[in-house]
Amino acid sequence: MFHKIMADGFFIFSFIAVLAAIYGWAMTEDLWLASTQWVLVAIFLMLVAIYIRLSATDDEKILRERRKGK
Repeated sequence: MFHKIMADGFFIFSFIAVLAAIYGWAMTEDLWLASTQWVLVAIFLMLVAIYIRLSATDDEKILRERRKGK
């Protein structure tokens, strides 16, 4: 359950980074980072969220196997 909440948080932050990139591009005024850097941040956050989701499914499989074994 914790993995899902954490992954959803990273997805939301990734979306916010995309919005910051769009704002920086449309207004031609950078928000602390350039628009291309915001896109890179968004990609990184999305990859972290995907990794967390995948590791959550692996953890669930391990827990199921442990329960069956006991």
